[in-house]
Amino acid sequence: MAQVEIAQIQKREKEKYENEKEKRIEKEISKIQYRHNSEIQAMELRIENHKNQLMREESNKLYEIELKYKNKERELERQQKAERESYERMISSKGRKKYSRSMPKNIA
Repeated sequence: MAQVEIAQIQKREKEKYENEKEKRIEKEISKIQYRHNSEIQAMELRIENHKNQLMREESNKLYEIELKYKNKERELERQQKAERESYERMISSKGRKKYSRSMPKNIA
């Protein structure tokens, strides 16, 4: 009878020990999973921030290129206008010279 009781007590103690061991293992696994999830979320946040930073930089570069293009376009338009006006003045003055030469001087 005593041996049966001792065997039952040992069996209960062993089950209790196994249950506690399982709970500790599950608790550690849970901690590890939480830490991993936190690390993954932090990494995703860093990736998103880096991606946003790259997009801002790219946008700024594009804006600078557009600004340079518009400035160059305005500069070319001013040059073309000045050249056109110069050419028109030249043509206009040649026309006057021809006109004044063809007119007799005593008519004026």
